[in-house]
Amino acid sequence: MQTLIATGSWCLRKFPNNNANWKHLLPSSRRPSCNLRNQTTTRNSSLKTTWPSISFALFASGFFLGPLIDGLHSRVDLVVYQNGSTNIGPLHTNVWVPVLLGLFYCTVGMFQLVLDERTSSKVQQVNQEKAFASLLSLVLFIELSAELYKAGIADNTEAYILFAGAEFLWFFLDRTWFGFLLASVIGLGCPLAEIPLMQFFHLWFYPQANVEIFGQGLVSWTLTCYFVYTLFLINFSRWLKSVIVDAADTEDKSS
Repeated sequence: MQTLIATGSWCLRKFPNNNANWKHLLPSSRRPSCNLRNQTTTRNSSLKTTWPSISFALFASGFFLGPLIDGLHSRVDLVVYQNGSTNIGPLHTNVWVPVLLGLFYCTVGMFQLVLDERTSSKVQQVNQEKAFASLLSLVLFIELSAELYKAGIADNTEAYILFAGAEFLWFFLDRTWFGFLLASVIGLGCPLAEIPLMQFFHLWFYPQANVEIFGQGLVSWTLTCYFVYTLFLINFSRWLKSVIVDAADTEDKSS
């Protein structure tokens, strides 16, 4: 009997007692929930599931906010509206302007978010404060251009001032070469896109244009306004996406 007890004690001492060696053999009940949570977060942050909400929010922002900002130029008669012109109190606008600006907000914003998703490791985080700073910078820049125009400043002088201001805002709000490139392309392209709207639909015209392209007069420094507008839309669309994704995550957790 003593021999059997001694043999049993020796076997117990030799039996491995390191739980770490057996952890990989034991199923973990927490792993599925963690993976599920990560999958849910990834699904909510993907444009494949959030693009309808983001697109609608961008379009609605451009539809309502855009004409108010555009009114800063129309009040000093930088642009005069023709077919479809309407006055809402002190706001001089066109019935097509809300739709056009809604499409502008939606197109530029969604294009930026698609590029962000393809280069997710380099995306800048935008909080509410930065989004508001971008909006305030845009409004002040448009107001500055309107006041310089109203004061009768020479076109070349105003262009120099606004170009310098636009570069400063790029450094303050974005500071990326891709953001500079995108804002430059849109700044050059949007004034050209106005030409068919003026030529074929006669929606508006610039009474003191200093550049003529395809028989239509444009104001050269308006491209700086589109440049700064793009910087605002880059930050605004990123912030808007973060708000919608957070709301979707909260809804999933509560359900």
